[in-house]
Amino acid sequence: MSDSITVEEPAPYGTRPTRWIRPILLGLLMVALDEQGVIAALVGVYLLLVYLPRSYLAKKYRSNPKERLIRLGIYLTAIAMIFALRMFNTSLARERAEQIIAATERFKAANGRYPEHLGQLEPTFIPKVPEKAKWSLMDSGFRYHAEADSHQLTYVAMAPFLRRVYQFETRQWSELD
Repeated sequence: MSDSITVEEPAPYGTRPTRWIRPILLGLLMVALDEQGVIAALVGVYLLLVYLPRSYLAKKYRSNPKERLIRLGIYLTAIAMIFALRMFNTSLARERAEQIIAATERFKAANGRYPEHLGQLEPTFIPKVPEKAKWSLMDSGFRYHAEADSHQLTYVAMAPFLRRVYQFETRQWSELD
């Protein structure tokens, strides 16, 4: 009777699915919270200038280049998603703002004055005024300011500092902050 002890060999590095949970969760967190793309840009620069060269030049990382490339791919995909969502949100906000502006101009043509608040546009001039300018966790609603000689539509284009303002009397866009 032999007392042989069998030792299991560890799984090759990167083959366990749990290895990908952290990069995927960090990537999703970046997508959810980085509306401006600043963090994504910084992470992208780090990945290209530090992570990628280190993966091929440092001896201790050469044993698992496939794993490092897969992680790099996950992070770069998250960065691409952030910038794609940013472009989509910018387009969506402009489109929704133009719908409100057109409905407001139709209201003025019918009533000889601008509305006191956006709720007056519903349902005759627009089925429903969009609550949000874009998909965002930050403040992304439209603001309408009506004064005696000034009517403005405002929304946050890029939190926290870039607000787009449409002046109805001059029919021009401007930016604050």
